[in-house]
Amino acid sequence: MHIQDGLLDVRTCVAAGVLAMSAVGYAVHRVRQSFADRAAPLMGVAAACLFAGQMLNFPVPGGTSGHLLGGVLAAVLLGPWAGLLVLTVVLAVQCVLFQDGGVTALGANVFNVGVLGSLVGYTMFASLRRLVGDPAGTVFGSVLAAWFSVVLAAVACSMQLAIGGRFVLGPTLGAMLLAHTMIGVGEALITGMAVSFILRARPDLVYGRNGQAGAVSHVAQWVVGGLALALVAAVLISPFASSSPDGLEWAIERLGVEPEPVEPVLAAPMPDYTPRGLENLRLAGSIAGAVGTVVVFVAASLLARGLGTRSSLAHASHAS
Repeated sequence: MHIQDGLLDVRTCVAAGVLAMSAVGYAVHRVRQSFADRAAPLMGVAAACLFAGQMLNFPVPGGTSGHLLGGVLAAVLLGPWAGLLVLTVVLAVQCVLFQDGGVTALGANVFNVGVLGSLVGYTMFASLRRLVGDPAGTVFGSVLAAWFSVVLAAVACSMQLAIGGRFVLGPTLGAMLLAHTMIGVGEALITGMAVSFILRARPDLVYGRNGQAGAVSHVAQWVVGGLALALVAAVLISPFASSSPDGLEWAIERLGVEPEPVEPVLAAPMPDYTPRGLENLRLAGSIAGAVGTVVVFVAASLLARGLGTRSSLAHASHAS
């Protein structure tokens, strides 16, 4: 559900950008305020895994495909505010390096995937977890919230497309929901399996479980293992992902709207995950996957380190 340049009008891009930037700015404040040592190793690894997961398009009946958005999964592991920051890093790298999502639509993409997925999705997840109780509530809440986050993002995207006047809200919403209610099932299954595995193997990685954030033990093993898993998925599996159009592309085709050709605001070095001059598409996908995974890992890790440093300085200043 990466909106490209030219699909949204200027006012929608500006409004979505302001909302997204406000949420991200407040997330920086919240994460810095309550920064814990657990966030630093997790943010880089989570970013790498989410980037790799978003490269793995799975086929959906009806001729479309979907991929993990990961808003709820990120929030379950990191908390809603750090989850939003990680998704913002992933979406920004996808936009700048791979032209996956437009620069002018970056705010809308951050709002739909990050704000709605991590913040709203986590609110629903936390309520269900309290209602059902651990550990079943953690899995059940993550599954239902993951599905709901995809549907909610589809509704928001439909409204954004309709504001500009080129898309009619009713048919657009119908087509988007038809695709994304099914894509949401895939999101829910992937999220549920990931959370179930983590609960069995490393329950300390689940944010806020039993009211405790907890510290992450064996940090080096977690970082190496998580990054290796992301690289395997991005390099070896992503070239075999479904080539069917994603839910947004499928909906636009179904509506019969021809997107106006728009020159990208930034010339991406690897547009559509293809390094320039490389004709072997599978090799291109592997190279792009490896580069993107490393870049988001480094970017999110540096962000986490910066937040931790500022948090430590602020605490030292208050103490003195």
